[in-house]
Amino acid sequence: MNLHDLRTGELLALSRAILAELRRRGVIRTGNAPAGDYAELLVRVATGGELAPNSQRSWDVLTPEPEPERLQVKARVVTNPRTTGERQLSVFRSWDFDAAVIVLFDDEFRVWRAARISVETLREQARFVEHVSGHRIIARDELLDAGEDWTERLRRAAQ
Repeated sequence: MNLHDLRTGELLALSRAILAELRRRGVIRTGNAPAGDYAELLVRVATGGELAPNSQRSWDVLTPEPEPERLQVKARVVTNPRTTGERQLSVFRSWDFDAAVIVLFDDEFRVWRAARISVETLREQARFVEHVSGHRIIARDELLDAGEDWTERLRRAAQ
């Protein structure tokens, strides 16, 4: 299939059909952009944990015993690593989790970088933004380097 030959409406319809098929296969859980759902799936597979219900606030994956951990998962697709805006994570509105796993994908949804970062480290880096009623964090290299590197762990989970 040559995507260049498709009209915009056809491309959008194809994208919705792809999302529906990914949802049917259990790769994603919603009709939203797939990066977040896919990252949650990879973290679940990598930890052997369980996904939180869709309505769960604050955390996305619960790791198994003996030391269960509530993980918030944040993901972005990064086409240009030097562009700060591409590394801006969705807003943190609560700190009621143990750690976050930040997953940065490349253009082809391959794990480019991933790190597990403690909630304490995230709070130190966060900036409150009143108009969104939450804390904004940029996934800069320095922040990712301050955490535990999960890149290979999530790459294995993707195979």
